[in-house]
Amino acid sequence: MKSVLKTAFILVGLHTVLSAQSTVILFYKEALKTLSYQNTYTLQQKSRALSIEAKKKQRYLNLDAGMMYGATNAKLLAHHFNTTDIGIIDTIDLFGKNVEEIHLIQLQMKEDRLLLQVQKEKLFLSLLNMITAYRMSEEKWHRKKKFYKKQVQFLIQLKLAVHAGAISKLELTRFENTMALFKVQLDKEEQIVTMMKAQLKLYSPHHVVPQLSSTRLHSNLHRFLARSPQLKLNDNQAMQASQKIKQIGKSWMPDAVIGANRQFNDDPTANGDNYTLSMGLNMHFNGGLSYDIERQKVDALKIRSQKKALEIKRKAQYIAWKNDYETDRRSLDSLNKTLKKTEKTLQNVRTAYLQHYIDLNSYLQMMQENLTIQDAKITAKYNMIKSVIILNTLSKGTIYQ
Repeated sequence: MKSVLKTAFILVGLHTVLSAQSTVILFYKEALKTLSYQNTYTLQQKSRALSIEAKKKQRYLNLDAGMMYGATNAKLLAHHFNTTDIGIIDTIDLFGKNVEEIHLIQLQMKEDRLLLQVQKEKLFLSLLNMITAYRMSEEKWHRKKKFYKKQVQFLIQLKLAVHAGAISKLELTRFENTMALFKVQLDKEEQIVTMMKAQLKLYSPHHVVPQLSSTRLHSNLHRFLARSPQLKLNDNQAMQASQKIKQIGKSWMPDAVIGANRQFNDDPTANGDNYTLSMGLNMHFNGGLSYDIERQKVDALKIRSQKKALEIKRKAQYIAWKNDYETDRRSLDSLNKTLKKTEKTLQNVRTAYLQHYIDLNSYLQMMQENLTIQDAKITAKYNMIKSVIILNTLSKGTIYQ
């Protein structure tokens, strides 16, 4: 029986984890479509792929065609004669210089994907912050509405006490003014909550804003670092720098040049038309080539040296979010106990006030203390949930797909 209950408890816990995070992911995925992140990336990849195909064609087919017409007047000839030259030259990449450029474009395609992942992470964090702020504000507003209704009931008791002559009308007026200000604040908070919801619906119009329920932490630093698009991006940029070194190193290597030329010549002193086939090598020498290679090596080292700083920054993010989770979890436990005591104390203070043991100021002060603790509890609850969702989601890598 115990085993069955334990299994059921685990399944319920897993369902809670999946429910809390999966609804946020669904909301986030629709926001991706709304913002056309994927469409922009797809078009960029198509452009890169076309560049690769162009480079492949250029390796063996890189034609230059020309035509020249001339008219010549000679002293010994009564009339001028015409010369027409038509030539075609094909430059062939013998040593695969274009292959190195293709490899570089392929690395740039991977960089595009990693940059998209960085954008996706920023969007996810931004949406989660907005969702958390909305749900936090909404719950605070509902709690205050419930608290306000209780105080309205207490106000009825005060009016009866004034009618009986037990409490002065001045105190009743003071409490009515306090409740009026409270109602104004409630109306403002309702408007803020409505505005927040409307802003979120702009990103995901077809999904309900997710509810954020308590979830369990199932993340660790190793997985968190392994999924980081920033670290992968740094590795890719270092590989691009190394690839550029290879590309520069091959730039001096010769290309084969194959040409065909035909001359139409009506010079009466010549033998008529000419046909020419030619083959040769074309080499490009750059005096600064060795310096370009050294500069590129320095750039590659500089990029690789930045990885340690990026790792430290990423670890610091993990530590901060985990510390927030632990701190808010402990605060929530403490605030739950404190709130129970405060609510009981408020009830006792209300009775004490009606029996003239304390004055109105003491009751109003206790009201404010109760509201403050309620707000602190809700803030700790939602900040804890947010930290867990961030750590779990970034460690799992779902948002990067």
